[in-house]
Amino acid sequence: MNTAGVLDEFVEALETRLEAILPTTSEHSQVLVDGMRYAVLNGGKRLRGSLVCATTYTLSGSYEKALDSACALECLHAYSLVHDDLPVMDDADLRRGKPSCHKKFGPAMATLIGDALQPLAFNLIVECYDVSNEKRVAISRSLSRAAGWQGMVGGQAWDIQLTADTNLEIEQLRRLHAAKTGEFFVAAVEIGRIIGEIDEDEMTTAALRRFAVHLGEAFQVVDDVLDCSQSTEVLGKPDGQDKRLEKNTFPVLLGLNGATEYAHDLLNKALQELRKIGIDESPLGEVAKRCVDRIS
Repeated sequence: MNTAGVLDEFVEALETRLEAILPTTSEHSQVLVDGMRYAVLNGGKRLRGSLVCATTYTLSGSYEKALDSACALECLHAYSLVHDDLPVMDDADLRRGKPSCHKKFGPAMATLIGDALQPLAFNLIVECYDVSNEKRVAISRSLSRAAGWQGMVGGQAWDIQLTADTNLEIEQLRRLHAAKTGEFFVAAVEIGRIIGEIDEDEMTTAALRRFAVHLGEAFQVVDDVLDCSQSTEVLGKPDGQDKRLEKNTFPVLLGLNGATEYAHDLLNKALQELRKIGIDESPLGEVAKRCVDRIS
């Protein structure tokens, strides 16, 4: 199996489908739909969407039924980035090497762009007619948990409540990012499993969840490392942002080398979970490696 080729196929399919499902015209506000397309189609690795597709493919041998659910997760991720970049949040001027949404469209319109991407994501799930009603409900539940007060929004709320003189312990930092970042990874793998698994297997379900938890944390550790070790040109967003905002990060608590080692340790733990169920040499394992090999 050429896993790298399969992953490239996932990304190409995601880009094509996102291009098709995003609106192009509006009788109310053309700038809104232009902004929605700008926020979603301005690059990105499509790691979360690829995780959905890779999980379904690994379990069933195909991924087409997972494509719209994967696009839904990409839309939710794009919304989170639009809001995260706002002046009242991280106040970031660049995203993926281009002006962030609020710099191009203004803060008020950027807020609405993010708001519009949320219902679009759930509408994609509702209209996944080749997936059973029961599975669509389960997918919607997984997405809403990952994106809402128990997941990303809850983690973001905790993050902005922290002051410059708040010193988190490592376990607190892990819990913060498990919500803010990790829940999207858990949802990606869970949704892929829901679509791809014919007969639910408790051992597979538990191993995949542990895999996703380890991978989500590893991804955040890598992001923290890159923020303090790479240039704006390489990152496509402002470098040193965490330091300027005086955020608690893994390199701050563990040191740069310690954080790098920790990321690779988490990747190994994630792959061990796949090994337990015999799917470590799969597109799913390859996506995991790509999430962490950014600092290799």
